[in-house]
Amino acid sequence: MKPQQVESQLIRVLSDTIGTLKDPRVPLIVTVEAVSLSSDYSHARVSISTIGDMSALLEALEDARGYLQRQLAQHIKLRRTPMLEFFAAEARTW
Repeated sequence: MKPQQVESQLIRVLSDTIGTLKDPRVPLIVTVEAVSLSSDYSHARVSISTIGDMSALLEALEDARGYLQRQLAQHIKLRRTPMLEFFAAEARTW
């Protein structure tokens, strides 16, 4: 699978899954702006935007990282599930 295809699938699954989180730190509207995969698919940098407290959201997503990675593994068939790193969309460094 091409990296662009995998990235778009990651965006779709993460968007859906983040919307189901029951954490009060996760606002109703969270947008997965972009996903950037490493060349070996071992890491994925996820750019997030929201209206509200970004630091609380990033903390909640870090706490839910294992759950989010398990959901990715169930929905997207890859040799390895990438380790997720979350960033505010305006703090993009790639």
